[in-house]
Amino acid sequence: MKRKDSSTIKIKLIPYILFPMMIGIFTGVLIFLFKIGASAVMRDSERIYAFVRQDPRYLPLLILGAAVLGLLSALILTVAKECRGGGIPTAVASIRGLIPMKWVQSIFALCASALITYFVGVPLGNEGPSVQMGAAVGKGNSRLLKKNRPAWERYFMTGGACAGFAIATGAPLSGILFALEEAHRRFSTTLFSVASVAVLFGTVTYRYLAFFFHVDVRFMDLVISDVLPMRYLWAAITVGAACGVCSLLVTKFYRALKEFSKTRAGKMPFIVKFVIIFTVTALLGFFSMNFIGTGHSLIEELLHGKVVWYAVILVFIVRTILTVIANHEGVSGGVFVPTLAFGAMAASLVSDALIALKLIDERYYVIFVVVGMASFLAASSRTPITAIAFAFEALCGAGNIIPVIFGVVVSYIIAEISGDESFADTVIEARTERAHKGKSAVVVDSHWKVRKGAFVDGKEIRDVLWPPTCTVLSIDRKRSHFQHHGLHEIREGDVIHIHYQTYDPEETKQLLVAIFGNQPEDKHARTHVGNDDHIVPSD
Repeated sequence: MKRKDSSTIKIKLIPYILFPMMIGIFTGVLIFLFKIGASAVMRDSERIYAFVRQDPRYLPLLILGAAVLGLLSALILTVAKECRGGGIPTAVASIRGLIPMKWVQSIFALCASALITYFVGVPLGNEGPSVQMGAAVGKGNSRLLKKNRPAWERYFMTGGACAGFAIATGAPLSGILFALEEAHRRFSTTLFSVASVAVLFGTVTYRYLAFFFHVDVRFMDLVISDVLPMRYLWAAITVGAACGVCSLLVTKFYRALKEFSKTRAGKMPFIVKFVIIFTVTALLGFFSMNFIGTGHSLIEELLHGKVVWYAVILVFIVRTILTVIANHEGVSGGVFVPTLAFGAMAASLVSDALIALKLIDERYYVIFVVVGMASFLAASSRTPITAIAFAFEALCGAGNIIPVIFGVVVSYIIAEISGDESFADTVIEARTERAHKGKSAVVVDSHWKVRKGAFVDGKEIRDVLWPPTCTVLSIDRKRSHFQHHGLHEIREGDVIHIHYQTYDPEETKQLLVAIFGNQPEDKHARTHVGNDDHIVPSD
């Protein structure tokens, strides 16, 4: 009996509780330090731009400094390629097993390059790097696990990423939903357990440090006391529709830029692209801070109605072009807050128009901006539940949850009807193509027998993070001598027939050994060089 209890502790307590606790705590400390540094460099950046605006004689020096920092950022990212681009898509691609991640680089190199981004003012946020660094913490902690480490690695990365998201946005529930709706797009008790523990301990650690050092933990300085009357729900639907359409336009622009980059812009050296992006950012920042920066201050100005409608249109166009180009070319930073800024701008324009036509009361303007942020987030990432939860937690949308749901549902439906991929999926696809450029894919069809004490023993198919594109074709239970408790529950002795594509056969084999246990070579396995036509989708 004691042996059984000891085994239960090792199998359940350590990977489900202890390691996620450690990951959450380490992530909380790391993101706290990162956000302190990011806030400091952004404050200094605003002071420098304000100084140059007052004395334009220093503009050439400002542009030169931005070019030098662009060069420095490019040099860092030439070595640490995993740190290029949006942190959330990169983290999600790594969590799904689509691209590799070097966890040391994803902490230190990413932190350095992201701080340079914020100092110059390239319009990318700090939430993306927080998610990627959290995933890196999860991967680093997995190295301490001795048994079945490759099988647990992506679970721990997911826990760290969720903790990073929850801490950066101040929304723990959204952080947990991030694992289920965006990272893996499935419900799994194992994922839920690991993500929940990591998020809770990460959030508590961060908030304790914030309390001790007197740091404001609010995502947005926002208070909404009014409740939108039911007679104005049509306006919330209108805002949601506008955000859905705008999201599609931004995604189409990214896809067009991707195709253009393959033909003409692809010949331009990586370092030159960075120098151009950073110098253009400095020039735009000289004219207005609304053109640059993470988008936090722009959202706050929009919430208080301080930006006139024609200026909003101009800022929307400029920020869209600069954000999409910077993200596509690999500048470190996230697109989460810029996405919220797009939604706030779209909602502001629609609300101003409706107020001018005397169709809605001006006092409800802030509510429509919140609806717009949640709606744009849902449409661009195809995560409506996370968007609703985020509005509830971080945007003071609790009293207006019905108009938020209406706006989110409408924007999501418009995005889905279009048939296009989400902006997040488009970015993930680009990251994956770039990571495996020039490599040949191998398609494998094989059988694996579940060994005693294997990671997969006792789990359902949905609870296992299989290799990417892996499909379980069948489960042969004729050779199993154990009684099964569920149709999809895998037990010792089962023979699993799987089909998958991989760019690294040896690494994938190690993962499968960690999942099923050591076993002799499968004489029935069939392997051949494949292409996209051979891929069997995992979903």
